[in-house]
Amino acid sequence: MNKHAIAGIIFAVSLIADILTKWLVVSKIALHERIDVIGSFVQLTLVYNRGGLFGILQGYQAVFLVVSLVVLAIMIAFYVFEKNKTQLFCVSMALIASGAIGNISDRFIGMLGIADRPGVVDFVYIGSDAVFRWPAFNIADAAIVVGAGLLLIVFFVEEKRRKRSGAA
Repeated sequence: MNKHAIAGIIFAVSLIADILTKWLVVSKIALHERIDVIGSFVQLTLVYNRGGLFGILQGYQAVFLVVSLVVLAIMIAFYVFEKNKTQLFCVSMALIASGAIGNISDRFIGMLGIADRPGVVDFVYIGSDAVFRWPAFNIADAAIVVGAGLLLIVFFVEEKRRKRSGAA
């Protein structure tokens, strides 16, 4: 199987998992209800993020929608025009794109009134209330973070390769 097909499968699985889990959470969990998964350290909850990453700038959903669309367009162009598409590069871009589309679709659903979603559906809640609890997130957020981390590895490996070939 070629690298683009594998990336396509990862894109589809990630996006479907994001959409399905958000639908399940919205239909089965009450707003701000907490369900322990691994003790109280990992919980499921339903919150709507009307802002950006980690809930910053709440209420600027339209701004984040535009920014997300622009970034997605840039990422697609980067994917199309990149000459050295390694398997890891393709996978990282698939994860980032699926996450972006998952969160963009949430913003559209809410803004267009398709469903009663006043923001991006976040539901994974990790940490301790007594110490620190990470802001709630979703599968799309996780895909973006993992994809960005993999992309950093791609850039690091490529830079090392260039330095080796330049030194030879």
